[in-house]
Amino acid sequence: MPDDRLGQEPKTSPLRCTEIFRTERGWERCHLNEHNPGIRHHVRDRSWLSSGNTPRLRLGQLCGPACTWPDLVIPYRKGTGQVKA
Repeated sequence: MPDDRLGQEPKTSPLRCTEIFRTERGWERCHLNEHNPGIRHHVRDRSWLSSGNTPRLRLGQLCGPACTWPDLVIPYRKGTGQVKA
């Protein structure tokens, strides 16, 4: 009997979304699995869309069941990322 699974990739865990967002802590990576560009990206209390010319940021967006990955923060090379007046 032929094996219909030949040539198919093995089932693995989903890949994490590659989108990052600049915050006061550093560059934060989206908490979601890879997803459609029409779905909002999410980190901590922020969500945004990357499908347009502007990110369309929303604040106060709490994590939900779709947030399956922990925080991943890439610190800035030097300084705090804050703009000096």
